[in-house]
Amino acid sequence: MQAILSDIHGNLEALTAVLADIALFDVKRIICLGDTVGYGPNPIECLEIVRERCGLALCGEQDRAIFMDDFSGWTPHAAVGAIRLAQARLRLPEQAELLRYLDGLQPSQHEGSRLYVHGSARDPLTDYLFPEDVYNPRKLERIFDLILHVCFCGHTHVPGVITDSGWRFDPKTARRERVGDGVHEWHQPEGDDWAFTLDERLAVVNVGSVGQPRDGDPRAGYVLADGVHLRFRRVPYDVDATVRKIHAIPDLEDFLGDRLREGR
Repeated sequence: MQAILSDIHGNLEALTAVLADIALFDVKRIICLGDTVGYGPNPIECLEIVRERCGLALCGEQDRAIFMDDFSGWTPHAAVGAIRLAQARLRLPEQAELLRYLDGLQPSQHEGSRLYVHGSARDPLTDYLFPEDVYNPRKLERIFDLILHVCFCGHTHVPGVITDSGWRFDPKTARRERVGDGVHEWHQPEGDDWAFTLDERLAVVNVGSVGQPRDGDPRAGYVLADGVHLRFRRVPYDVDATVRKIHAIPDLEDFLGDRLREGR
């Protein structure tokens, strides 16, 4: 079994709670899909944990922004203060090894019929894939053209699954074939431990966010993957502790903490 998580965003309390939940299961490998830093107050601590605990870790756009010097015209503007905070801490001499680790992370990884990215198959670093994109067939067709069977992603902080019934994947041959005009469907997780089984349809699985959920649920989210069986986990954590940390750091805007209480 694998635990797949994303978008920790320097939220140590959320990450600690998720790791405690993962420990309840027979998880052999933890995968992080990027954006370990940004927005939150503990980028170094979270990055150290990812380096130690994750068998695969990817780079998100805010992880990559650590190596930028000019943020003019860069979005999201709200992240700049947190990125500069992480830059200052990572550029200390004692963090040289951790900075090299971050610089070596890639935005995507193929493993058999599965693709792991931060954004989307079309642009692994920055492309957003939202639930409402089921009404944008041209965009989804371009994305699903790049997926053999399943793509796991984060970036939007909204968990769920988009399926494309226009393709059929055969695990015996590890090939896919066109079976008609695809119907794109969004599957919305429900409850604390929502289950979804991957089938012959192509699928994009958004694992949500550990450190900054944006689906109206403030609890940390991640996915357990046992073969084709997925479980979308939601884990409560001490949100107020994270909010207090953010409020106490001048480089971070207060609303970055306040919105955690609402899952926005």
